[in-house]
Amino acid sequence: MAALYQLAVLGAPSKAQIHALEKSLKSALEAFNLRLGNEVGWEISPAEFRPHQLQPSAVVFFGGENAHLSNLKELLVRGIPVVPVVSRAKHAPVELPPLLAPLDYVDYAVCGAQSVAVALLQSVGLLAQQRKVFLSYCREELSETATQLFEILSARQFEVFLDHDDNTVDRKFSHQLWHRLCDADVLLMLDTPTYFERRWTNAEFGRALAKGISVLRVGWPDSTSSARVSTASLLQLSGNEFNSFSKQFEESAMQRLCMKLEEVRSQSYAVRLVNFTSKVRIAVEASGGRFMGVGSHNMAYIQLASGKCLKAEMTFGVPLNKQDNNSSLRQSDALIYDPIGLHSTWLSQAGLVDDQAYPWIRINEAELHFAYEQEGV
Repeated sequence: MAALYQLAVLGAPSKAQIHALEKSLKSALEAFNLRLGNEVGWEISPAEFRPHQLQPSAVVFFGGENAHLSNLKELLVRGIPVVPVVSRAKHAPVELPPLLAPLDYVDYAVCGAQSVAVALLQSVGLLAQQRKVFLSYCREELSETATQLFEILSARQFEVFLDHDDNTVDRKFSHQLWHRLCDADVLLMLDTPTYFERRWTNAEFGRALAKGISVLRVGWPDSTSSARVSTASLLQLSGNEFNSFSKQFEESAMQRLCMKLEEVRSQSYAVRLVNFTSKVRIAVEASGGRFMGVGSHNMAYIQLASGKCLKAEMTFGVPLNKQDNNSSLRQSDALIYDPIGLHSTWLSQAGLVDDQAYPWIRINEAELHFAYEQEGV
């Protein structure tokens, strides 16, 4: 099968560094049942690295005096995350090309291969806390099925949101529930015959589309698809893949579902990051600035028209307070986020919306913010 994720090593890595990095990556990927060189593509010192836009991709660049640049400039323009690595911090001015000077680097002597591996995996959404799935189903029909899915997907290191609240139908769609949906990469939809007859599954599906969240529809053998699911990915069950008595998936169905979910999830992450990065780039250039590239932790490096440089963390899920972040890894100047679906009360309670020292920037207002910044107002 084609790779779902794509990683590459550029620059001047030593054999020892490549070996150590491969070992760390393989160990981390085992938890997801993914293999380096198979589901996760792996290229070492390619003449050119050209990943498909539907593959979450990232590059590690090992600095050196004669490091091969490959098509590094093109990758930065595309917004492919690049993780620069230097042998020691004091050698960074010599080992890194000017293109990478604005980006934060990894000090290999201090951090080692493990930190490089984490930065690469984070850049393609392959840390356990990033693999978020929202399970949408009719509780009256499929509570046992949902529990089975929760256990199996959790074992594959997906963070699955499963709403057990029997009182959902008696209350407004909760802010917390909606935020969990906003944070998901995929809505996993168990499309039984009554799915769109239920108020809350109907709302979950509609709000996922509004937020641009990918939908994986599990089609029941006796269910006729609605025209509304024409854009959803499909896993169609055959008659013998679901035990209607125990309400459990058979093993063959679970294997197919897990692989399909991984595929849909990887494409969803890639598309959302590409679209978000494109919006940031357009906003920067429209205000007269320059988009310099993306590093680890979805950090956008921006030079305003005034010459001022900003590091802005991009998030297309629910943003965290800066205090909640790991400050040793996320020394950003601002956070750019998508406000669709986020309740205004929650945003004000998050604590940093109006903090001029660390502004939260709505993606739809980014151009105005960058123009405001560069004017020195």
